Amino acid sequence: MAVVLAGLADDSGFHQIAADGVRKFQQDGEISLQIRESVINPVDAEPIFRQYAAEGYDLVIGWGFSYADAIFRTAKEFPGSHFLTTGGADVAQKATDNVATWTYAAEEMGFLLGYIAGQSKLSPVAVVEGEKQPFVQAQWFGFSQGLRLANPAAVEMPPIYTGSFEDAGKANQATATRIREGARLVAANAEGYAAGVASAAKAAGVATVGLASTTSEAAREVNIGRVRVDLVPLVRELLDRLKNKTFARLALKSTLANRSLVPSDIAKVATAPDVPGDLGSRVDDLVGQLAGGKVTVQPWTPGR
Repeated sequence: MAVVLAGLADDSGFHQIAADGVRKFQQDGEISLQIRESVINPVDAEPIFRQYAAEGYDLVIGWGFSYADAIFRTAKEFPGSHFLTTGGADVAQKATDNVATWTYAAEEMGFLLGYIAGQSKLSPVAVVEGEKQPFVQAQWFGFSQGLRLANPAAVEMPPIYTGSFEDAGKANQATATRIREGARLVAANAEGYAAGVASAAKAAGVATVGLASTTSEAAREVNIGRVRVDLVPLVRELLDRLKNKTFARLALKSTLANRSLVPSDIAKVATAPDVPGDLGSRVDDLVGQLAGGKVTVQPWTPGR
């Protein structure tokens, strides 16, 4: 198996999702593995995909939302090889005989994160994010719904999109701006920019949600919890489908029901003194209700 990442394998965010997911099977002796990091431009990634396919790798994963076109072109040149690409909700419709797709239940992830935020009873709530992509907008639409469920009185500030998933400096400035405007809780994602959110929040004594405990020491001091992607169950399915020759038209999606979306890093922090001691149990109860369909999340549509 070969994996090409648009960022670093230890970024505590999107790219580490893939790296951790496949390394588990390498450690268990099920696969041999090659990981190429920080191939930001899809123009640079495409010849790498071709190289791995020509060398006979059973599966080539292009883990970057800008890689899809390059993966599909390469797959046509190497019909005997198998590939995985990532994308938003519409990518599932593009799966072919030798290209599987992956996405995640963005609204569902956001809903659970919003519920965690609402349980803090902190308000106003700000969102600091990188690029204004449709799947990101869908996540924050779900976040608003979960926040209202847990704390109907919470005031939401409009999201700030810095334009970069990696620029911690821009995220720090955006976070500081929202805090000066009154934010008492800042929501973000565990991406390359997250350290900037954490440092600004710590300096102001403000809580966060959405950051990984591995982001920074500051994140461990201010972050209440997050919802992470665990790719292991889906990599297991990928490998089984390859072995059983049932790979064609495979569309994978990380959800709460298949345990590829999981609450994580739930913590009691000084910046959120009213977080209930049983928050972990409350979150687990909501996961069960969402997975079982007892609680539903309104889907995002463009223009909302």
